[in-house]
Amino acid sequence: MRKRHGKHNEKIIPRIQEVKSIAIMSKVFGGKLVRNKGMVANAIKHFEGKQVEIIIKEKKKYRTSPQNAYYFGVIIPLTVNAIYNEWGEVWSKEKAHQFFKSRFLFEERVNEQTAEIIQIPKSTTDNTTLEQEEYHNKCVEFLKEWFNVEVPLPNENIRID
Repeated sequence: MRKRHGKHNEKIIPRIQEVKSIAIMSKVFGGKLVRNKGMVANAIKHFEGKQVEIIIKEKKKYRTSPQNAYYFGVIIPLTVNAIYNEWGEVWSKEKAHQFFKSRFLFEERVNEQTAEIIQIPKSTTDNTTLEQEEYHNKCVEFLKEWFNVEVPLPNENIRID
């Protein structure tokens, strides 16, 4: 343990904060965990005497920061500019984002009794890298079809006036 220098030369005792959740990556082979078994066992000890919720899901590669930067730094500003230039309307970046989500990012649910279909909005934060790329492509296609706007690829350098 570290000691504090000074009059009293007291020992500093580290505080252990309550663990709220733990995420551990592993791999299943032959119906058993084959990696990080010790970490899983140790994590369980942190919740002694408490009810826990155990969620096991396939690990996915979620939307990346560069994808997010491209979307909000290129696609959305070009959309806001196109809407102003073509429709004469001033839209915020958030409104443009919500517009694209309502058109291209939703789950459909069917009422089995009436066959009515409703669209449940999703969040881009839940997209995998592939889903985010597909979403970008739909937004880019929309801008081309509706406003004849060419959206540069993520690795192209452009200047937006």
